[in-house]
Amino acid sequence: MKLTYEKLAYQDKAVSAVIDTLSGHDDTMNTIETDPGLLADSVRVTLTNSGATYPRENYLDPFPQFNIEMETGTGKTMVYLKTIMEIHRRFSENKFVIVVPSRAIKAGVEDSLNKLRSYLADIHNTNKYHAFVYDSKQISQLQSFAGSSFEIMLTTVQAFNSSNNVINQEYSEGFWGGRPLDQIREANPIVIIDEPQSVDGADAGKRAIESLNPKIVLRYSATHKDKQYPLLFNFGPVDAYNEGMVKHIETLGTDVNTDGNIPTVELKSVEFKNGALQAKVVAYKETDEEFSKKIITLKNGDVLSKKTKNPRYESLGEVTELNSVEQFIEFRNGERATVGAITGENEIWLNAQLHALIKDHLNRELQLQKRGIKVLSLIFLDSVENYRIYTDHGEENGQYAKLFESIYSEVLHSNPAYQQLNDYNVPVNEVHDGYFAMDKATKRKPAQYRDSRGNADTVKDESAYDKIMTNKEALLTQFVPNNERTNTPAAKLRFIFSHSALKEGWDNPNVFQILTITTPANDLTRRQKIGRGLRISVNQKGERVYGPHNVVTIYANETFEEFASGLQDEYIQSGQLTNKIDEGFFAGMIINKAPDPVTQIDENGIEERQRSDLDDSERAKQTTTVTMIESQKFLTVLKQADVVKPDGTPRLKQLKNIATPAKRAEIVASAARVGLDARTTDALIEQTHVHFNVPTPTNRRERRTVELTGKNNEYFTDLWNQIAHKVNYHVRFSESELIDDIVDGDNPLCKIQVTPMTAIQTRARLRLATNRIDDEVVETNTTHPTWDNMPIMDVTRQIADRVGLTRAAIIQIILHSAKIDPGFMTRLKQNPALFVRRAINNIQVHQRKLLNKSLVYVQSEELWSKDKFQPYEAAGNTLWQVPDRAFVKTLYKQIAVQSKEEENFAKALAQEERIRYFLKLPNWFKIPTPFGNYNPDWAILAESDGESRLYFVVDTKTTREMGELSAKEQDRIRAGRQSYAADGFDKVRFEAPVKVIGDLVI
Repeated sequence: MKLTYEKLAYQDKAVSAVIDTLSGHDDTMNTIETDPGLLADSVRVTLTNSGATYPRENYLDPFPQFNIEMETGTGKTMVYLKTIMEIHRRFSENKFVIVVPSRAIKAGVEDSLNKLRSYLADIHNTNKYHAFVYDSKQISQLQSFAGSSFEIMLTTVQAFNSSNNVINQEYSEGFWGGRPLDQIREANPIVIIDEPQSVDGADAGKRAIESLNPKIVLRYSATHKDKQYPLLFNFGPVDAYNEGMVKHIETLGTDVNTDGNIPTVELKSVEFKNGALQAKVVAYKETDEEFSKKIITLKNGDVLSKKTKNPRYESLGEVTELNSVEQFIEFRNGERATVGAITGENEIWLNAQLHALIKDHLNRELQLQKRGIKVLSLIFLDSVENYRIYTDHGEENGQYAKLFESIYSEVLHSNPAYQQLNDYNVPVNEVHDGYFAMDKATKRKPAQYRDSRGNADTVKDESAYDKIMTNKEALLTQFVPNNERTNTPAAKLRFIFSHSALKEGWDNPNVFQILTITTPANDLTRRQKIGRGLRISVNQKGERVYGPHNVVTIYANETFEEFASGLQDEYIQSGQLTNKIDEGFFAGMIINKAPDPVTQIDENGIEERQRSDLDDSERAKQTTTVTMIESQKFLTVLKQADVVKPDGTPRLKQLKNIATPAKRAEIVASAARVGLDARTTDALIEQTHVHFNVPTPTNRRERRTVELTGKNNEYFTDLWNQIAHKVNYHVRFSESELIDDIVDGDNPLCKIQVTPMTAIQTRARLRLATNRIDDEVVETNTTHPTWDNMPIMDVTRQIADRVGLTRAAIIQIILHSAKIDPGFMTRLKQNPALFVRRAINNIQVHQRKLLNKSLVYVQSEELWSKDKFQPYEAAGNTLWQVPDRAFVKTLYKQIAVQSKEEENFAKALAQEERIRYFLKLPNWFKIPTPFGNYNPDWAILAESDGESRLYFVVDTKTTREMGELSAKEQDRIRAGRQSYAADGFDKVRFEAPVKVIGDLVI
């Protein structure tokens, strides 16, 4: 197949922005405007039209430089090649140098130069260029720069940024009689920089570009770092996303939950905080009934097993080293956890992710095969040897290649619908291949693939680029059975494995799935991952095919929230998303102060807006540029208006109101007091409102102080004297009674439910806005993985240690349970960690049962003091206001309630005539129980006949039925009832669960 090229409006706008600027916005101009003043005016017009900010004018010295921003996948190379053609046609410029940062990008640009030569000459109606790649071994190529022909030279910056480079050497003999570089300098070329942040981000790169003696420099990137150059055109990620010019992005993450069976330690970060190095790790921590993944903070000397209360980590010992540079922690036993590596559960994670990728791939093929769109998947490896190994017998599959082939065969034959696929009968070893750097063959060993290192920019890496660039179109060709033309290795290839060699400089429009098997050495950013598959897909005619199928799925080694947040941070760091307003936020913004066009009514009553008669140069004079001082002043105004927090973060609620007439008038008035005119302020308000378009914030109530009504109340004193005594308890039962109850009683151990381990896959779609990235879950899928290498767990010891029984007793319980239920041992083995937690809980239930039977309370001589009642703070939205007439019936003017039912109960107490006094018991009023401290809700004093006083301690619930409460709630209520049955509480009645006041017998 052969790719076809489409005329895209945004690409033409990018070219026009450069040509208009260089021509001074004069259609008759046929030379580049070089006068600094006139060129600066032209730049102002361009920036006014695009809404960009105007930088300081040092961009003109020593030669003009301009930024053009193009999102990955939108045709940046095509745009600057079209710009070259138009500069040549319009201004008769013949000498161009394209400078790139790496061999990977060089290979991609070289491929484009070769394939676009005729196409570009045709559409721009001009002669064809002669393009060559600079090679220090073929220095004579530079002779062509001395003539008048149309030349494009492609080079990496490393070829001329050092005095040791061949191009910078002085030659006293031969053709040159000087430096080869002088041939370029004398040509005074137009220089195109591809990815300038990597080319001249350092001083050496800047000196190298200056050494070319460029007439002008055009800088093309998706992530400009040098903002001092005017941004003539911007087609960023949000523009590309909104206009449908790139694929939409979704992420699929797999959260593996082994319930602590596999002692996973996932390191999130190591940083210096509070005077010491601290590591944050994800590990399994004990919760009520199971082990759950939690973030744990570790310092040197900490023991993970103690911080998680998880004996599975005991073998690690204490933390012996934390390293914030290499981002790892090490334990006493020598095991090391490193950021990006998930120890323990990685095999299950990788199985699940590969399974999902292959299934998605095949399903997309079912959807797109008839439309002529070949589906490709890209898998980045942590190490080449995990995919391909070399033995005395030759090349063999590594562990990942074997795993891929196993899962591919399993998925392919799992659905009869896949038999419709053209590739159904293609042997599995032909559907995948690797693109890696290669060590050349020697006498001692054959050529071998190897890992790309560092920035993947060595001569050896070119083998990977050459191979995949040569096959770029062939990779897009669909295999069709019995069609000889498509019976090629490239047509059959659908799954591409690579190391970091393909992280930049290469993408393919039909990559729909990208999986990264990460390790600490893998430095792929999230933007690099998605960048390999952002282009719109093409069919067998090489035509772009737009539509909702254009989605690239990233199989991430993190949650979808983490991926979205991390991607957002990368966009913010590169300046493409902004979530704060700093002092220079508005600086350089161009404001048009020309009078608005006059609106008139024609004879038919239709409004007509008259065009301005000002030309571009006159319009430039009607503009003003916001200075740094003005930007600082407006930021101060926004802070004073409470629109922006002290750290520059906008306040969401105030930001929603900034464009309302009242708020706008307030800000305009404040700005006038610091010297900003109304036109400028209006423009800055609009910029703020448009940029930070935020959802309505959640309303959070402030905390309030709750005051006492007074303690000098007869009823209060009487009620408190009745209930203020503290209590103690004791219990007694035998171990044999407990064992019998566990094995043969109600809810026996053999009936506990133990669920398998889970792997939950969450698919989320990402949406880009100017200041954030939102995510929306579109699908979840839960599977139950098995693992043959499950670590052996000492089940009996772990249970015995937690329930206070001997190991012999636990063994006896397990053996008896296995005799009663034959499936008992199978459930135990499929998830030992969860079994341990559920068994502990089950045994404790039986212990509580016997505790309840033998529980006895006695009243203590110690009293709860009335002095503990003091004003307190509570969230305003939890407070119920006591009516004034009821102040004499309770202690506080407001009552903190936890539910609507509690609020209704409080209202009923206040209204009921027979209730003389009621009190919401404070959280320090606790009844000790074997099941934890118990805090009832209410103390109530009632009079049944106007004289007889009744005293209640009440616990309100949403139900009257004990059986509908949790086991812990039931145990505590039973213990509470026992405590008020103790001698000394003869007049106090304990009532629970109570739903409404009518449940009390008064």
